[in-house]
Amino acid sequence: MSNEAFNVEDVLCRAFVLGLGTDLPSSEAVQNMLSWISLMSKKEEVSLTEDYVYSCVPRYITFLFNKS
Repeated sequence: MSNEAFNVEDVLCRAFVLGLGTDLPSSEAVQNMLSWISLMSKKEEVSLTEDYVYSCVPRYITFLFNKS
């Protein structure tokens, strides 16, 4: 899906449900994570791809852990 348009929230949902075998967090948490993913892709000058979104899940968890 390199140049195809896709829904980042759908990819994030698949990452949680299929990859982690769990439900999505609250909608507020999902929106915060989506914002963080978008911010990081711009900061790193990387295109939003399915692989990038999947790779952001553990990075976001680490970000939250380090923030606490």
